[in-house]
Parts: sequence; C-alpha cells; structure tokens
Amino acid sequence: MKHPLLPVGVLFLALSVITLTGCSSEKDPVPSTSTVSNASPGSAASAGSSGSTAAETASFTQGLATTTVKELFACKGARVTSLGEIQSDDGKKWTVPADIDTKLTDAADLSNPCKNVNLPNVASVDLSKVPVVEIDPNGTVVTGYIFADNYFELYINGKPVAKDAVPFTPFNSHVVRFKASYPMTYAMKVVDWEENLGLGTEANKGNPYHPGDAGVVAVFSDGTVTDGSWKAQTYYIAPLASKTDLVLETRNGVQLRTTPNASNSPSCAKSCYAAHFAVPDQWFAKTFNDAAWPSATVYKTADVGVDNKSEYTNYKSEFGKGSFIWSSNLVLDNEVLLRRTVDKAPATK
Repeated sequence: MKHPLLPVGVLFLALSVITLTGCSSEKDPVPSTSTVSNASPGSAASAGSSGSTAAETASFTQGLATTTVKELFACKGARVTSLGEIQSDDGKKWTVPADIDTKLTDAADLSNPCKNVNLPNVASVDLSKVPVVEIDPNGTVVTGYIFADNYFELYINGKPVAKDAVPFTPFNSHVVRFKASYPMTYAMKVVDWEENLGLGTEANKGNPYHPGDAGVVAVFSDGTVTDGSWKAQTYYIAPLASKTDLVLETRNGVQLRTTPNASNSPSCAKSCYAAHFAVPDQWFAKTFNDAAWPSATVYKTADVGVDNKSEYTNYKSEFGKGSFIWSSNLVLDNEVLLRRTVDKAPATK
C-alpha cells in the first residue's frame, strides 16, 4: 500500500490539534486548508476494523515517474498501457496511475475491439455464458453492466468479482454476474489511465500533455445503479500547476480533496505536480467505514464524451438506467474509490 506523511502545518481547535500535510517551500506553498472536526474521519480512531488512513494528508511528486511495467496490456491500435513508480518529496514511493490487482479475472465482454467482440444490444447477451462469481452461497444472483473510462475493479461484500479487460484504450464495456447476500456492499476502484506516467496526461488534440477525462456507469439487475448515492473518494490528482491547487478540508465530518481553482489544462508539461493519498487497507470490505467520504458527482454523457461510442450506445437502454459518476473533478482526479451499500434490492426503475 502507499503511505503518505509530509508535515505542513497545524490547526488548533479547543479540544484537538490536527496536522495537515503537504509539501512546503517558498516557491511552492502548501495546499489551502480549513478547520477540521475534533476526530479526523478516516483516521485510526474512526476507520473501523477494516484498516485506517490519515485524514487530510497528501504527498506531492513532480515530473515523470519511472516506468516499471512497459506494456501491461497489448492490443493492436491501442495506447500502450504502462505502470510506473515515483517518489514523493517525503520519501514515499507511489505506483501510478494506480496500484491495480492484475490477478483479478477479466469481466465478460459486451464490446471489446481487442477481441473483435461487439454485441449489437443487451438482448443479444447470452447470460448462460457469463460466469457467476459466488460471493455468498445462499445469496441472490445479480447481473451487472459496466462501462468505465478507463479502468475498473469490482468488489462485492469485500470479495473480488472482476476487472476491466482493457486498462486504457480502445473503449470497451462489460457484463458481470455474481451471487451475494444483502446487505450488499458494492465497491469499485476506477482509474483514468495516463501515457505520461506520474503526470496524469496523454497525447491528444495535438497536445502531448493533455489531461484526460474519466467516468463510470454501472447498472445491476437488483436495481442498484451508479448515481449520487454512491460514495467517491480521490487518491491521485494530476496534473497540478502548483501544490496550492489542492484544497483540503473537512466539512461535517466529510473529507474533501478538491481543486476548485486548478486549471484543467495546465501548461506545466513535464514539470507538473501530482498529489497522492494512501489507499486505506480493506477499503472494499463490508466493515469499512466510508462515512468520511464525499458523495459521488453525477455527470452527463456529453461530459464523458460517449454519445458517439458504440461500446456505450449499443447498450444505452441498460446504461441509461444509471448515471456516469466520478469524484468532483472529472479531469484531474485519476484514481477514485467508489462504494455503495444497499440493505435490500432497490426498486427496479
């Protein structure tokens, strides 16, 4: 796992002292902060039995990462999917764009140009050929349809179900099936991939350092869909022109990691900064306390740019039951964790 710790300053309350961390220098001041509550949500005192992570802490890196995996996935005509490692100025090492689980099983394809799969619609899916992952022996069988820009991992009740077969491009979509019991905890790791490792950018529109956008939509047969009721917390933010582009604050116990004044197209190129946060242990577990996470932000299909992509439009009758979600910044936030717990099957829309 990744471990951040970089002292930045101290804020005082009557009954508590909470340290906010970042990276400080005369040239690059620390992120903006605001007063936080008495016990930091997400800290060891409040994260529950599933593990802990420090509240309101960030580590900063600058520039390109070192490539550790040159080609994670190969497909003719696809962008090269690589992994990298970069050290922050507090001495911690970070995997970019994310520390993914390469051992997870690929989800079944709805549309996957790398395998010449492009089903014309949802009705053409042969569910008998989609493996059912058994989470709970006495559970309910649920079918899900997922489109992610770019990558997802799905966990149900703390156990892995599947991952995206194509980490970067070409665009693709999937169908999954699992057997699980209520209350049911849905958890997803979603990643906007990058060509310039450590910078959150890719070659696009004539710009070799173009920040990519993101988004994920998922619809499940029990009535659960991606919408604003999900929780979404950010763990990797780039590119940033300055460390002060990151604003950290806690409002009513909710940890906010936002970039309200940052440019979505900074000109810093190879010298851009990135902010990293430690992913908590067992973040996908049923017992994990996500009360400190903000709600997901809902986006239109035009924001994600999928209205002309058959990998989405062929199955719009199903995907349209849900909404594209992400964190508060669809462009700069590159690794996001999502969670939703339902006590019983929601009413199907």
